[in-house]
Amino acid sequence: MIPDSKRFAYIDALRGVAILLVIMHHSHPYFAGISSYGLPPVLDTILANGDKGVTLFFLMSAFTLCLSLNSKLKTEQKPVRNYFIRRFFRIAPLYIFIIGVILLIKINAPPVSSVIANLFFVHGLNPNWVNSTVPGGWSVGIEVLFYLIFPVLFFRIKSVYSAINVTLACMVLAKIVTALMFRHPLINDGILWGVYTYENIISQLPVFLMGVCLFHLKQTPLNTEDGAKLIRCCCYIAAFIIIQLLGGNLFKSHYLFAIAFAIIAYGLSELPLKLLVNKATVWIGRISYSLYLIHLLVANLLVKYHFNVYSPNPVGDVAARFCVILAISTPLAYITYKIIEIPFQEMGKRLISRLGNLNKV
Repeated sequence: MIPDSKRFAYIDALRGVAILLVIMHHSHPYFAGISSYGLPPVLDTILANGDKGVTLFFLMSAFTLCLSLNSKLKTEQKPVRNYFIRRFFRIAPLYIFIIGVILLIKINAPPVSSVIANLFFVHGLNPNWVNSTVPGGWSVGIEVLFYLIFPVLFFRIKSVYSAINVTLACMVLAKIVTALMFRHPLINDGILWGVYTYENIISQLPVFLMGVCLFHLKQTPLNTEDGAKLIRCCCYIAAFIIIQLLGGNLFKSHYLFAIAFAIIAYGLSELPLKLLVNKATVWIGRISYSLYLIHLLVANLLVKYHFNVYSPNPVGDVAARFCVILAISTPLAYITYKIIEIPFQEMGKRLISRLGNLNKV
């Protein structure tokens, strides 16, 4: 039998790809405070879409949560309680530590309400809180909201065709809600509100649901009745894409990326190509949570202390910035992974074990 660490190496590898995309995105001159630059249009577009690494994170998060909870149902008496314990110890300790570092080094001056909201992981509910304490913290806030609703999704969605249908319905809902948000902004800051229309949970929920689709797809033999229903659902997806291509503007771009990422993940689960699944991407994927939070601090400090421009050539400047951010952030991320992430995850496991023993008494 193939060990899980090797069988699921593609999951860590895709997380590694995701964080590299995000760092690439934050290497754009815009994030370095450079207002005038001459990047080739193709490179500019690629960098601008590097934020879809977060889309890949959300998708793989849902997929791995499904794998984990499905496995624990067979071995634990209280798998849902244990699920929430694991999620807390996976996310909270490092995020709270990063908040402390931000307040200590004074990288920005967040309002008290934002700090409190971030400490309780409700910052994804308010555009004024979503990124004002932790740079890029919006994704963690949305991820925690996903954690809260995930058990309901897991137990209610029982097949790949129901997962696809729910996902498509949520895409339509998100389209309607986004249109209403653009038409009726609730704050005066148009730029901040525009960002929030993309970063809110309703906008991102279809991406998370695609991870649930991927899980059920992996469980569904195509030569069964469920397989036939799956094929019909794929026809629905094709119809949606055709409407998009004809100018229907039904899909948001990150949904199209999510569909592509799901297909790639399915393919790598069957055939882990070395180009994407290798020791480097797997290792980076394992420290990707620390690397996500730390690289943004590094990027902001480089701007703050004017170490953010490296070459008069815009392409060379981007390449150098990417290498500098990655080179500084990676060892720091490895340290926090070793001294914060792993110990607290082990603490969560011990708590689950202790509670399990109490249940047996």
